[in-house]
Amino acid sequence: MYVICGDRHWQYVSVDTETGVREYSCGPASNKHAGGWSNDKRLPEHRYLNVVGGFLAVTVDRQAGRPVATFRHYSVDGYILNEDRRVAEQGHGF
Repeated sequence: MYVICGDRHWQYVSVDTETGVREYSCGPASNKHAGGWSNDKRLPEHRYLNVVGGFLAVTVDRQAGRPVATFRHYSVDGYILNEDRRVAEQGHGF
């Protein structure tokens, strides 16, 4: 299971240490609205943290018959800032 949220003013990927659930935040649509956190406040559960505007795109494809979810954080100019690919285990989900 993945959690995607948009009620933050920064982009991030975090993993809950107890459950392993990954959370993705798309961040604000503009750099003007980025804030409320600091890049130097990175916590151990953060896999990616960036106080910038932009957007999150998710694609789901198949690779060798296995589902692959690709999460990409983009800048406001459309540049990829972070990519996280999750490949389903054989006979299991992602």
